[in-house]
Amino acid sequence: MKTCPLCENAYSSHHTNCPTDGAILIETREFEQGMVIRGKYRILRQIGRGGMGTVYLAEHIMLSRLRALKFISSELSQDAIFLRRFRREAQAAIGLHHPNIVEVVDLDQAEDGTPYIAMEYVEGPGLRQALANGAMQVERALIIAWGIAQGLGAAHAKGIVHRDVKPENILLAGGNGFPEIPKLLDFGIAAMKESATVASHTRGLMLTPPYAAPEQWKGMAAEELDGRADIYALGGVLYEMLTGHTPFHAHNTEGWLYQHLYADPRPPGQLRPELDNFPGLDALVLQMLERDRERRFPSVLALLEALAPLLPAQPVPTFFDTPHTLHPMVITGPRLDSVPVNLPKDRNDSLRVAEPSRKSSKVKWIVAAAVIVAGLAGLGIWSSTGFSGFTPATTTTQSASKPPEVATPAVSAAPAEASLYDQAKSAYEQKQFVHARQLFKQACEADDMRACSYLGYLYYQGLGGDQSAVLAEGAYRMACDKGIFSSCTNLGTIYQDLGKIADARKYFKKGCDGGSAEGCDLLRGVQ
Repeated sequence: MKTCPLCENAYSSHHTNCPTDGAILIETREFEQGMVIRGKYRILRQIGRGGMGTVYLAEHIMLSRLRALKFISSELSQDAIFLRRFRREAQAAIGLHHPNIVEVVDLDQAEDGTPYIAMEYVEGPGLRQALANGAMQVERALIIAWGIAQGLGAAHAKGIVHRDVKPENILLAGGNGFPEIPKLLDFGIAAMKESATVASHTRGLMLTPPYAAPEQWKGMAAEELDGRADIYALGGVLYEMLTGHTPFHAHNTEGWLYQHLYADPRPPGQLRPELDNFPGLDALVLQMLERDRERRFPSVLALLEALAPLLPAQPVPTFFDTPHTLHPMVITGPRLDSVPVNLPKDRNDSLRVAEPSRKSSKVKWIVAAAVIVAGLAGLGIWSSTGFSGFTPATTTTQSASKPPEVATPAVSAAPAEASLYDQAKSAYEQKQFVHARQLFKQACEADDMRACSYLGYLYYQGLGGDQSAVLAEGAYRMACDKGIFSSCTNLGTIYQDLGKIADARKYFKKGCDGGSAEGCDLLRGVQ
């Protein structure tokens, strides 16, 4: 059996080239049921085939866990350039731990030298299957887009761009009474496919035509692509979930290229008038699909902020990854304890819940969702997905979570030459929270992690705008991962209040090791 590395169609072994695109077909290796790979995995059955190779359902013999093994084709296995790229991309994917990402757990070679990656096995339909009957319920589409955006955000925070977001790469876990959890797979596979294209002498760009960003169609170098390419592709997926159609339609490569580079998609609401009941949704989708990436959402964090008000008033799980191999970068400059911390001086009086306002009914539902998911985690549900936490949507009183004194004295106005962060800090100290929130957001998107920590505090307290525990945790996570250790302490506090003591201990320790005195105090309390 041979497979095309471009269209992934399978052909009998006597074919040499793909009849559709002319690519040289690649021989795929077959493994028999019951075979044991490297003394670890027992092959159960084949579950997929593509241009890269074949995917098998296997059982990890010692752990009695199901895994999906993706074996690379025999021809690609002999290409040194491809193998180096394969190893590098697979190692990066192994470092991603997030409940909205299909986890890569192992990288090895079979006894005959065939490389493979072992992945978490997700039992559930793919998004492509769910779209078989056309557009889906709006609320469901928004929740799926929300989850995938969170997974992308976790990857982008580590400098990893997916580059091939499409319904075929999204699985839907859960069901049977449990919340549906979208999970994105094949991180790094797009980069591997580019190497495969070179190795097999195929012609043209390595793209999935309906979803690829304009800059990909223009042949932008891989190292120049950023997360905005993924936002564009997710916009195409969301458009299809909402309308049952992709934003553009073409019959050949030239047609697709023209559509993405020069055509304007119809607003989704024109195809589905029901969407008028969701003010702002058309504008959000069209901004995701902007041809000029400078006009798209600058980051997943900005996308999530725009998407949050559209989410249904029902429990919506919100997860954050818990990377196990990340070595945080220490940020030099102002003292790290000068960023806000969600902790009172007296832990015994911590996080008193204020009466939520009328406009925070959605927050109540997120609180309920936190209780549900925390209970499921206690029962061991989702243990194989890397479940690591849930955003608590508590609304704390200002006195119960007052940030520590800031080391830099307040000034009446930011100097003209001041950085975005300094301007935001000045506005914050003068209690101009709306302006501070805007400036901290811009600085955070420009990778100033001190600003991300302040932004998390403003989101969490509802200062300068709506309260959003979801966005707060995202900002704290970014800051923690990049060395703002007081933000790690904040995450530990959240997990402690959820009863997830192991996660709380982990982040208290991370904060303590980085110099957060509050982290050390709280770590002693959970030993």
